[in-house]
Amino acid sequence: MTPFVAERRALRFSAVSASLFASTGLVLGIASGSITILFDSGYSLLSLLLASLSLYALHQARKPADDHYPFGRLTVEPLAVLLKGIVIAMVCVVSLVSALWSLSAGGRLVTLDLALMFGVVNVTGCLLTWWWLARYARVARSSLLAAELRQWQMDTWLSAAVMLGFVLTWGVMQTPWASYARFADPIMVLVIAGYFLPMPIRMVKGALRELMFGVPSNCVRRDVMKDVADFDVTDDDVRLAQVGSFLMVDIQLDKQQFHDAQEIVDSVEQRCKRLNLRPITSLTLIAG
Repeated sequence: MTPFVAERRALRFSAVSASLFASTGLVLGIASGSITILFDSGYSLLSLLLASLSLYALHQARKPADDHYPFGRLTVEPLAVLLKGIVIAMVCVVSLVSALWSLSAGGRLVTLDLALMFGVVNVTGCLLTWWWLARYARVARSSLLAAELRQWQMDTWLSAAVMLGFVLTWGVMQTPWASYARFADPIMVLVIAGYFLPMPIRMVKGALRELMFGVPSNCVRRDVMKDVADFDVTDDDVRLAQVGSFLMVDIQLDKQQFHDAQEIVDSVEQRCKRLNLRPITSLTLIAG
């Protein structure tokens, strides 16, 4: 299976899973009266929309250069990740505000039987989806799929926290402090949304870094330099920038090194292939 096929299948699978969780969660959330379940199912609905966005971005990024986009559409991938991070952050903020409003209104009672059933089903489903996407991620290395994995990781831990919260709420209702159980649902939203808010912020920072042609991770640079060092190319002669699944490589060569140009390009492209990255290689001749 090629990285492109693996990435496309993973994103489609993510979209189907998100649609199932969203529809189930919305029904149970309304029936149980829990804003925590509504937050979780709303996040799943958002996952469906964002998975569809990722599929669109994947299709656009693979289009060849043309008259309108002479350098291709390589920035589509980080743009999609940027949008996903912003939207997820907005969901967390809105949920925090809703929870604070519910607390100020005296909390709310929840139908625990439905809530606990939702928790068990959702945790199992999210965990399986996350695990399945991780298998595809070992084949296809891209910022889109990495963002999708972080999204499902967040959804899995969110669902687990929700289920644990409902279990604790049930326990409180068996004690003399049962009247305080009505505050458990909004408090859970405060804790969960506040805890996960840094994740979309990191997604936004990473996407902005790629849009500004920031350097890739140290391991990527080290692997590329390992190959070009055989041609007397130093670290100062190489400029790298990772944009989504693309790796932009600019190498400065003098006249004595230029006869090795084709071998250098082939070496870089082979390394990118092993890293599941798509190379965009340019050579600059330095007069001297």
